[in-house]
Amino acid sequence: MGGRLKETHAPTRRFHVPSAVRGSSARIDTATARELVANGALLVDVRRKDEPAVTLDGALRISPDQIPQRLGEFSRNTPIVLACG
Repeated sequence: MGGRLKETHAPTRRFHVPSAVRGSSARIDTATARELVANGALLVDVRRKDEPAVTLDGALRISPDQIPQRLGEFSRNTPIVLACG
């Protein structure tokens, strides 16, 4: 064993930073979102189906895990505004 001590490391923890507080260049404010929707953007409510049934007027409700399977439903020519409540 040569006198070497085996190094042990404390387990590391990875923390999830909610998207509501993560910075993003794609994040827009409420006024901009309303303007985009008023000008024809598609409003998609991305809350999970098991969340309270509060509705956003005119929004298509698609939970995040369903988005990849439903990409074919969206037009590349129409802006999309994602909302979570």
